[in-house]
Amino acid sequence: MGRIAAHGLLIIVAMSFGIVTFADGEAEYDYRHGVMEAIGGHMTAMVTILRKGVHKGELALHARGISALAEISPGIFPAGSDIDKSESLPAVWTNRTEFDAAMVKFVEAAKTMERAAESGDMAQIGPAIQGLGGSCKGCHDDFRE
Repeated sequence: MGRIAAHGLLIIVAMSFGIVTFADGEAEYDYRHGVMEAIGGHMTAMVTILRKGVHKGELALHARGISALAEISPGIFPAGSDIDKSESLPAVWTNRTEFDAAMVKFVEAAKTMERAAESGDMAQIGPAIQGLGGSCKGCHDDFRE
């Protein structure tokens, strides 16, 4: 590869990283919204499984899904993503210490639910899903419109 081509390729690669690194607030919001909708979908599915007894063998799958999404959730609220259509309150960014603590609780509750669902033990699953719901509610009460 010639020097000019190599330099051109290097510039293109560097620019592509810049695009990813400096994504705009609208794109960040769209991504966050999708992640949160997926979390809500998994939660709805788990509650339906437990209340109505359908697809019982898929409870752990949904718990794993929430747990995986919980892991990335703290990083989906970057500065600059508090756009007008966002349901996130400004407190997410102005009271970051409390928000981060709420996210830690969510991640821990999701992991607890995953372990309980994997065990199949209803004595663990009931309290675990209540704890997970409580962690969602706690964050929504303080950090969401």
